Amino acid sequence: MQIGVITNPNSRKNKGRPNRAAELQSIVGTLGQVRETNDVDSIKPALREFLRNKARYWVADGGDGALHWMLRMGMEVLEEDEFKGASLPMTLPTNGGTIDFIAHNVGIHGSAESLLATLRNHLENRRNIEETEVDSMLIEGVRMVNGREESFRTFGFGVAAGGVGQRFFSKYYEHDDPSPKTIVKVIGRALASMPVAYSPLRAIPGLPEQLRRYARDLFEPTACKITMDGMILPETAFTGVHIASMSINFVNVLRFFHKADQTGVMHAIVGTPTPLQIVRNLPRMHRGKEIIGRGMVDRACREMTMEATSNELLEPVIDGEYYRDVKRVTFKLGPRIRIPKVVGPQHRA
Repeated sequence: MQIGVITNPNSRKNKGRPNRAAELQSIVGTLGQVRETNDVDSIKPALREFLRNKARYWVADGGDGALHWMLRMGMEVLEEDEFKGASLPMTLPTNGGTIDFIAHNVGIHGSAESLLATLRNHLENRRNIEETEVDSMLIEGVRMVNGREESFRTFGFGVAAGGVGQRFFSKYYEHDDPSPKTIVKVIGRALASMPVAYSPLRAIPGLPEQLRRYARDLFEPTACKITMDGMILPETAFTGVHIASMSINFVNVLRFFHKADQTGVMHAIVGTPTPLQIVRNLPRMHRGKEIIGRGMVDRACREMTMEATSNELLEPVIDGEYYRDVKRVTFKLGPRIRIPKVVGPQHRA
């Protein structure tokens, strides 16, 4: 066996597809195993099985979140006595989500079906499979669980930790089927709301609540203390706190974190720009340019810590996955992750 695939039957894209696992198994054939993971707790048993069977490739049938959980659970399994000394296999993202920035960053295009078919074909015919390595982030913190502090550790590639980026995701995931159009829709609703939300007009009776609140909710600052490479930033509330270990292209609408493409550093975008300054930066975000505005820190870094300083605990969004009720979180460079550069047939030149 060379390919291990996990697929979540409860994910948004797999609902209504009860034969999903069987379909993927028919594609990988005798070269692979497909395991359904109904919840997070079922991921580790599947990965243990893949390790025992010496699978060289781990495949997450899903988007950035699916790869995130496979990576986190895989790192924890590798610390178990049975697997001491083993290395993380090559991991393959499959463009099953709404943004898929990890796959796009390394040039992987195509559906899970086409990528698995290509991978199997290459293995059967002993063709060379090009691989690349990317930096990950080691993310460690403390969160509140049932009134008690609990430590956590995970790995990731891109984080909207506070302010407009983090609150954007709450608006984005309000939609039943978020897509590239949803990004434009969220921006459009914020622009429409701003003239009302930040003026006396919001007191006019009968105005839709979306006009009154949408922009204010989106641009609400996050109260926190931030330390970056040993330097405490002077502000006490931030309208943006973001960090990544690779560049991110939000489906050709917004582009960020190009400095993280340099090996060995992360890229932090942190500051206190006003809502109007954020809007004025939209053309720069589209082109992937440096963000400018009040109190902006937009640079490469090696470590950043964020601590909640109010009753509102942190809710960082890591690779599209929410981590709630966080008191403190630290971002450092994590291990280099090996990714096979497989491209579906319809995307080949």
